[in-house]
Amino acid sequence: MCLQAVAQSGTQQLERVEVTGSNIKRISKEGSSPVDVISAKEISTSGAKNVLELLRTLVPAIGNDGYLDTPNQNGFSRGVSTVSLRNLSATSTLILLNGRRMTPSAYANPNNGTSTLYDLNSIPVSALARVEVLKDGASAVYGSDAIGGVVNFITRNDYQGIEVKAVAGANGKNEYQKGSVSGTFGIGDLAVNGYNVMIGGDLSVKGRSMVGDNTDAGIMAADYRALNLRRGPYGSFSSASPFFTREGTSGARNFSQASAANIVNRVNCPTSQQLNVATADATKFGFSTAASAAGLLNRTFCNYDLDAFNEMQNPGTDASLLGRGTLAVSDSITAFGEFAYSRSERKYLAASRTISGLSPTSNFLLGGAGVAPSFQAILEVGHPDNPFPTSRAAVQMRFENVAGGNKLVNEGYRALAGVKGTAFGNWDWESAVLWNRSDRNETSYGFLRLPVLRQMLGPQSGGTNRSLASIAADPDLSRPLLNKGEAEILQWDAKVSTEFGKLPGGPIGMAAGVELRRESIEITPAADTAAGNILGLANTAVTGSRDVKSAFVEFRLPALKSLEVDLAGRVDKYPGIKTNFVPKAGFKWTATDILSFRGTYAEGFRAPAVSQVSPGGAQFFVNGLQDPIRCNTNADPQVPFPGAEAADCNKSVSGQGGANPALRPETAYSSSFGLVVSPTQGVDFVVGWFKIRKNGEVALGSAQDVVDHPERYPVGSLIRDTNPALLLNGQPGTGPLLTVATPWTNQGSTMVSGIDFEAKVSTKVMNGAVKWTNSLNGTYTTKYERIEQPGYPSNNLVGTRGGLWDWATSAGDIPRTKFRFSTAFETGAHNVVGAMNYVSGISLIRKQYGQPDGTMREYSGLTCHYGNVTNPADLVGANPLTSRSQVGQAPTATNGRDLYLNRFPGCAVSSWTTFDLSYSYTGFKNLTLAFNIQNVMDEKAPYDPGATYLGHNTGLHNALGRYFTVSASYKFK
Repeated sequence: MCLQAVAQSGTQQLERVEVTGSNIKRISKEGSSPVDVISAKEISTSGAKNVLELLRTLVPAIGNDGYLDTPNQNGFSRGVSTVSLRNLSATSTLILLNGRRMTPSAYANPNNGTSTLYDLNSIPVSALARVEVLKDGASAVYGSDAIGGVVNFITRNDYQGIEVKAVAGANGKNEYQKGSVSGTFGIGDLAVNGYNVMIGGDLSVKGRSMVGDNTDAGIMAADYRALNLRRGPYGSFSSASPFFTREGTSGARNFSQASAANIVNRVNCPTSQQLNVATADATKFGFSTAASAAGLLNRTFCNYDLDAFNEMQNPGTDASLLGRGTLAVSDSITAFGEFAYSRSERKYLAASRTISGLSPTSNFLLGGAGVAPSFQAILEVGHPDNPFPTSRAAVQMRFENVAGGNKLVNEGYRALAGVKGTAFGNWDWESAVLWNRSDRNETSYGFLRLPVLRQMLGPQSGGTNRSLASIAADPDLSRPLLNKGEAEILQWDAKVSTEFGKLPGGPIGMAAGVELRRESIEITPAADTAAGNILGLANTAVTGSRDVKSAFVEFRLPALKSLEVDLAGRVDKYPGIKTNFVPKAGFKWTATDILSFRGTYAEGFRAPAVSQVSPGGAQFFVNGLQDPIRCNTNADPQVPFPGAEAADCNKSVSGQGGANPALRPETAYSSSFGLVVSPTQGVDFVVGWFKIRKNGEVALGSAQDVVDHPERYPVGSLIRDTNPALLLNGQPGTGPLLTVATPWTNQGSTMVSGIDFEAKVSTKVMNGAVKWTNSLNGTYTTKYERIEQPGYPSNNLVGTRGGLWDWATSAGDIPRTKFRFSTAFETGAHNVVGAMNYVSGISLIRKQYGQPDGTMREYSGLTCHYGNVTNPADLVGANPLTSRSQVGQAPTATNGRDLYLNRFPGCAVSSWTTFDLSYSYTGFKNLTLAFNIQNVMDEKAPYDPGATYLGHNTGLHNALGRYFTVSASYKFK
């Protein structure tokens, strides 16, 4: 995937072109920075149906920590496709369209590393001429977000004619269906007619594939069924037939399910939906023996089928329209323009919502207004549905008649107008104005309204003892909730480039430019959600904007005929942040006609997202908090103080990521060194070492620290329930935790290093009748070190699930090796390409647990996170570390048989090797036919025990199985 220089028509002179990573035009195909170029032919033969699939297939440097637009995607970023270079997060990879920024999508995800999301769904594959991937720090050239590198999507330009194309794909079981139609129209030759106009449109659709209907073609089905009970008979006990639990101490809201006598349930469902699971059959249904405490074993109850809502692929439609035009104003001035519109629609199934009176549910108000009154579904004595004549009852039930789900529509608008030309002989100049906007409209269905739910409570709680059946039938119980988001950039830029003077290797190249950019975001939740009327649903509300000023300069210094030195520097000014300067230096030394060396050193930065420095923020739930006021956290095992509950030692509360105007930019240091060997024409070998370190990464503050040290934080950061009945010994400030506010802070660092390798050998065989090309492109990661907080020790997490290997980190899966090898045969009208894809495995073993004082607690090295335990409750408190996961300790006589380790004694997600095959034929006039098979051998995606209902790791693998794609394109002359 090397970039070839382009010869001018009718001459032998090579055209100087601009390559991603520099604003100075050059002839050489290899500069000082490593750049992968995906050509139009590679795009066509890849079989990729969208941009993300294209990158993940052809660029091994792409990490697995981006968003994949899957049904189980994080709800704060639902429907977005992003890409991450070097596993440094999507926020550290800058996305460009024709060399200029895209606006981030209108999301405010509170999870670390996801605050700036460039949605790749807005870029149609059919419009691309090529893709350039700069695998090097580039903040000195492009500014913020380019720490890990840059992906520049370059669309067709100066196109003439009409072309239409249709693509259809599905696997061998006719699942995961996808299809698209596209058309491109171009008129005018800029050189001859003085203008060119190109318009392209694309429409793609994907169908729904369900877990319940899926034949498990692409996963290790036997393992998943045995270990996760995939497609098993049990879904959920919570159905329209409620469970009632008797109150223990009157007025204390204490509902113990330790005794089955305290529980009464209704069975108002067809016999086919009823279950009665004996203790001896517990494991067949996914129960532990602890399920007897909830009264499920040896009890007939109504089963709710969750598989009916578990999608393997959710339906969606993507549409886009792109236009580009150029006009020769004079011999030296050209005007150009660009417009684009995109629309992506996604639909998601979801189970009907439930209520549970066993504990209170936190309810959110907008912004910093705290929380709405909590809700706990407790039926008073005398309530028509309460089966206990002298005790209150907690009710658990599902409102099956209220359908859940989501509909998401993202729309993008882009307009660009500019002029470029040449002045004073050799000064190239260009200036443009860009407007880019992203709109998000997400409608959620099935959420329950508190004004109706509270009517089931007694008069002392503001209710009327209304029956559950009448509440379920109330049309006002649920309304569609529309959440809206808008993100926008307005930018003016100008740059010049020229050559002047003379060094021993030739003239000095120079480029300089300025950029003024206004960024804004506005996210507005539904009115009912903002008012605190929705049970347990958080708000995301942000309004903010800022002006950014930037200037850059670059120099190319041909110090010798064999040595070229590149220098660059950029100044950026963000409001409230001191002026930021980052430099970059690189060199390329052509030692011989065969051997060249190159290297770079760069400093980088990533400014906090607009959403992180603007009023508002995203609300969310915080799990696993230990409340030192209500729980003896020094005991082993931890126990609640008298009057408190066990939940206070493992508490779930509402949280909010607060804006922090004092945030500083993340900083980075990157370096690379490589060599290029070209022994003969058509033979190239490239090996490159890289290292990137990010410091001061922006992340949410610790909720546990707020709980432990509330005096360190602003008043209101920690809110407790003030109900007198719940206070310990009547003391103020001892009620259960309700909400914690955690501001964004600069904390932690990540360092990644490794080796990129690339080889390309092209020759002609069979007396020159066949062109044979072999290509290898891969990445070998040597180190990935994550320090979560200042002072924590660092560990090399390569080859592991980072957050398991070192329990103190939030790192994800870091495979050591990824590569793609392809071989292509081209003769006449026939083109055949075969490819091998490889990704190494991931260890699921726990090894270390870093401490804030820099010390390290060690596991045995044989502690499998997903093994060694049948009943996690057996191990609570057995070790100070077990309370952090409740699984993963060494087997004991009481643990029972370990199903996972019997099948996977290595405690790892295995490596995966797949083979692809494609064929295209151009023998018909103006018609191209293509056929592609991905995963020809139907290699099953390795089993991943942490992959919820999917059974495979979506970041590393796919469950498509053997996948077929056919396409036809026709060019009208």
